[in-house]
Amino acid sequence: MSNKKYSKNITILAFTVLFVCFLIALFNKDVILQIKPLVIISSGTIKTGDVLAKILTEEKVSGSEADKIVYALNRKYRVRNIQPGKKYEIFKSTSGEVFQFNYWHTPIEYFNVRKINDNKFFCEKITLKAKKVLTKIQGKIKSSLYEALQEKGVPDEIIMTIADIFSWQIDFFNDPRSGDKFKLVYNRYEYGDELVDDGEILAVQYNGNYTGNHTAVRFQSKDGKINSYYTPDGESLTKIFLKAPLEYRRISSHFTNSRFHPILRYYRPHRGIDYAAPSGTPVSSIGDGVVTYAGWNGDYGNFVRIKHNSVYTSAYGHLHAIAKGVRKGKHVKQKQVIGWVGTTGLSTGPHLDFRITKNGKFVNFLTLKIPSAKNLPKEYKNEFKAVKDEMTAMFESIGK
Repeated sequence: MSNKKYSKNITILAFTVLFVCFLIALFNKDVILQIKPLVIISSGTIKTGDVLAKILTEEKVSGSEADKIVYALNRKYRVRNIQPGKKYEIFKSTSGEVFQFNYWHTPIEYFNVRKINDNKFFCEKITLKAKKVLTKIQGKIKSSLYEALQEKGVPDEIIMTIADIFSWQIDFFNDPRSGDKFKLVYNRYEYGDELVDDGEILAVQYNGNYTGNHTAVRFQSKDGKINSYYTPDGESLTKIFLKAPLEYRRISSHFTNSRFHPILRYYRPHRGIDYAAPSGTPVSSIGDGVVTYAGWNGDYGNFVRIKHNSVYTSAYGHLHAIAKGVRKGKHVKQKQVIGWVGTTGLSTGPHLDFRITKNGKFVNFLTLKIPSAKNLPKEYKNEFKAVKDEMTAMFESIGK
C-alpha cells in the first residue's frame, strides 16, 4: 500500500472515531452532567474572640447556609461556648456548595453538621473509639527545644503549643541554652496502631540556665468556665503583653539616654529597642488595644501606635508595610500581625524600632514587669490544687 493511500485511510479512521465520540456525548449528556464535583476540605483553629458566623463567612460560606449551620449546631452545643484552640472542618464542593461542618469539642469527640436536603442541616455528636494514652517525657537541650522534642518523637503541634504556653516567659528563639532541661506530660489518642490526635498538654516544666524555672499546669474547671494554664501558685501564664513583638536575630540598640545615631552622627536619647530582623519578618501587637496611628511618620517611616489601656501604649517604626485593616480606631488582638519589618524612614538597615510608654513616659520594655492577664479565681483554689498535686506527682515519677 502506498504511503499516500495509507495516510488517507488513517485520516478517515480518525474522523470516524471523532464522529462516534461526538454522537456518544450528544446522546449521553445526562451522564456527563452527573459527574460529581470534587470535595474541598478546609480546616482551622478557633482563636480568641472568634465568632462562628464570622468564621464561616471568611471561609466563603453564604450567609443563608452559615445561619443554617449555626442553628443546627446550636441545638446540640451552645455556639457561644466555642473555645479557642478547638479545631473545625468545612466540606465544600468545587462548585462552592457546603454539605458538612465539623466542630471538634475534644480530640476524640466532634459535632457533625451535615446537609440532609437543600434547606436543612442536621447535627449529631460523634465519638471516635480511640484510646487515650498518657505520655510522659523528659529531656535536655543541645541546640534548641524544637530539636530536643523532635528527638523524643513529640509532634510539631505539641512543640508549638509549648512555645505558645510560655510565650510570655520565654523567648524560644533566643533564650534557650545548652543543658536546659524539660519535662512534659500530655495525652495522645490512638486507634489501633494509628495516631488519631496529638491530644492536649496537661503540664510542662522548663528549667533554664538563662530563663530560670517555669511550670505550667492545665486547669479545666468542672463547670467548664475555665480552661487555661497556670503556675503552681495559680498565677496565669498569660501576660497582658508578649515578651517580644517579633522573632528577632539580635537587639541592635537598647533603651538609653544617650546613643550615637549612625545617620545623624551625633548623640541623642533612644527611648526604645531596635530589634534586628530580616526585612519582611512579621511584627505582632504585644497586646490587645486600639490603633491610634497607622501611616507615615517622618523619621520612623511606616509607623503604628497602639493604646492598650489607660496606662500603656506601644509603637512600631520603620515597617516595610502596615497590615491590611490596621488603621486608626481599629481594635487589634494580642499576637495579631500589624506589619512587617522594613527600613523605611531614617534607618540604616532592616529592623523594628519598638517603644512603649507607661502613663505617657517612655520605659525600658526589657526591664518592665509585665502583669498577668488574670489569675485563678479564689473559688477554684481547692479544685486546682488537686490537679496541681497530680501533675507534681507525675513530674516526680518521670525517669524513675
